[in-house]
Amino acid sequence: MYCYHCGYEINEKKIEAKGSSLEKNEDKINDSTKVSYVCPRCGHLIHEDGTDLDIKSLSAASHAEIQRGRNSLASGMGNLCIGIIALILAFVFFRLSFKPGQQNQLVTTCPEFYVCLILFVVAAVLIVLGIVFTTIGLIKKHKYEELLKDIKNETFVQ
Repeated sequence: MYCYHCGYEINEKKIEAKGSSLEKNEDKINDSTKVSYVCPRCGHLIHEDGTDLDIKSLSAASHAEIQRGRNSLASGMGNLCIGIIALILAFVFFRLSFKPGQQNQLVTTCPEFYVCLILFVVAAVLIVLGIVFTTIGLIKKHKYEELLKDIKNETFVQ
């Protein structure tokens, strides 16, 4: 099941799955049915008649994708934490822009207000990026852990 396409040695058509290249097929498989897989890296067709070396390479590719998912998850969580800290600081500077010398009214011309606006924008960007990266990391990690479980149980079927 080694994907030679990643090494530019095979010319098979790319499979377009229904949203995920690792979804399981619920159809009944008889003995004459040829089982095929999709490479987790490039999305090309891989046939069942592979060797143990091919299964090991598919497993190694899945482990690499799990590590990428973990890296994305960690990056997203870091962005979320920094974004929440920036949001708290933005709120503090917003409260500082209410001046007691002007009957506790909001002063939009003071430097505290400008810092507040900048921190709100930075916090919003970091929180959105954090949510996106965390979601991508969780989805990728779950998908490839399921693939490894199917490879281990020898039930990996498209």
